[in-house]
Amino acid sequence: MSDDWIMIVPRLPEHIPSSDKAEAALGLLETSMPDADEFEVIQKEHVQFFDCGANLETIDCPQCSANIGFDWWGETMSSDYDEERGFRLDAYPVPCCSKPVALNELVYQFHQAFGCFALSVMNPNIGKLSDDALKEIEVALGCEVSVVYRHL
Repeated sequence: MSDDWIMIVPRLPEHIPSSDKAEAALGLLETSMPDADEFEVIQKEHVQFFDCGANLETIDCPQCSANIGFDWWGETMSSDYDEERGFRLDAYPVPCCSKPVALNELVYQFHQAFGCFALSVMNPNIGKLSDDALKEIEVALGCEVSVVYRHL
């Protein structure tokens, strides 16, 4: 059996909302997704990678829109990650146009995110979040967010 998650991650990777704001946003998710299996607040000291699992289709360059190979991306992910400090999100010259780009600036289909904080909902049973629900969560958290739809 497979599982799905909706993960809500602040757009600024180092941003961690206050516990009051996190709880308010989590409450909104619990109300809007009553059939979900699990709700979780994830908070880490260092930047982590929130992947879309089997949903990943392509990775494109934000500068020239060329497709980035998974081999280059995997090697760059390994180079950028430090066991003690997490992801540094340094800029690396992309193979297509040689412009410096950080991993969190790449265009992922489906979206993926980097951050120290996420709200995670397992098997939400709603499909995609509505724009209105997303705006409510941003207001509750006090920051812009991105949404990762993960499938394993």
